[in-house]
Amino acid sequence: MAALLPEPSCSLCGGSIDALGDFFRAGGAFLPADDPLTPFSNVPLHWSCYTEWPERPRFAKLHIDAWIAANRKNPYWWQAYRDDGVYVSVNPSRPVEEASVRLYEVGSDIRVPLAKWATWLSEPLKVTPQLHALEHEALTKVLPRLRARFPDDHGVVNAIDPEEKRAAQG
Repeated sequence: MAALLPEPSCSLCGGSIDALGDFFRAGGAFLPADDPLTPFSNVPLHWSCYTEWPERPRFAKLHIDAWIAANRKNPYWWQAYRDDGVYVSVNPSRPVEEASVRLYEVGSDIRVPLAKWATWLSEPLKVTPQLHALEHEALTKVLPRLRARFPDDHGVVNAIDPEEKRAAQG
């Protein structure tokens, strides 16, 4: 008889988490071992706990910054835009053809198919209905900048800086 895996629990409150349910997880080992937030990386957190967590802003920023550093070494993903609220990278190659929108306030990664970029800008919940309320709230703050700068998929792809990878390697 196979052993059952233990039910996952929220690392903030200790309560059980439905493994197939909706929860937040900042994947990867992106914090130094001695950082007090390290136990909260790569583990499930209830969205309600994460939303109210006083350390969320610092944790989310560290997660995005680590992803940016890793992305500089990734030959498939390119930075298109970055400011204090959002980091947008793009993989325009088949079969991926999508943008990754990372919100500094949340630390999550919203994937948007490039073919649906313009629709997503005007109706994000139509294209990405799985967004949590916290993500939608943070996205609402940065959408005006994204709409003005990249009204369509061509705009976001054309924002790729071809020198980005060379500068990181040099």
